[in-house]
Amino acid sequence: MSYTARHPQFPRRWASMATESSTQEYTARIELAALYRLAVKFGWTDVTSTHISARIGDDPDHYLLNSYDFMFDEIKASNLTRMSYDGERSESGRTLNLAGHLIHSGILKARPEINFVFHSHTRAGIAVSAMPDGLLPLSQHAGFVLGTLSSHPYQDSTAVADEGALLAADLQQNYAMLLQNHGLLVVGRTAAEAFAYHYYLEMACKIQVDILSCTDHPVKITDEAMQALHQWGSPESGPQGEMQWPALMRMLDREQPDYRN
Repeated sequence: MSYTARHPQFPRRWASMATESSTQEYTARIELAALYRLAVKFGWTDVTSTHISARIGDDPDHYLLNSYDFMFDEIKASNLTRMSYDGERSESGRTLNLAGHLIHSGILKARPEINFVFHSHTRAGIAVSAMPDGLLPLSQHAGFVLGTLSSHPYQDSTAVADEGALLAADLQQNYAMLLQNHGLLVVGRTAAEAFAYHYYLEMACKIQVDILSCTDHPVKITDEAMQALHQWGSPESGPQGEMQWPALMRMLDREQPDYRN
């Protein structure tokens, strides 16, 4: 069954463009637009800054990214920018997201199994990224990500030409990373997985900030219990977030269906 048949909300004008773009690109555009709207819904935005990207599965030379022209609640499938890995834009007249391109192109090139990259500047994420010990084993949410968490020292991403490659090197084969003094970065094989890792990492950071505001001697989860939590959040068990993703999409379809346009 075609994507448009399975999703009647899918714009018919996109269906008429089938000879110009692939079904895989349609799907990537809709799921990426959904991630931007969910970032608004969950309070993960920083005006028009930060960025989320999606690989175009059947086009090895391009990926999708936002421009700096739109607030995240304005982003929809049709106004995402198709980027080449060399930084060329298919759509003219939009403000180049240079930092986004440097970060996302480098990671997508280095990790062929990854299809979505999600970077944010959340208040709690920046706070925890600047703590000497980083994320602590203080919650189930932390346990979900600590087994696949890396760290990267602060650099001006627009001033370091190979920042994407450096990020990819520090990320290694993990799925989440604290960017020191900067924010959060997660990756996923699916949009659902990228959302899940960002959700749990951000919640873990919020919880840690709350706990440390109340005590200097928090109770930590035992190493044995943390190992079980690592298994729960491990990418080895398959893409995370698949159970929740359809419900999140239904919520967007009820509340702001124009993300599909």
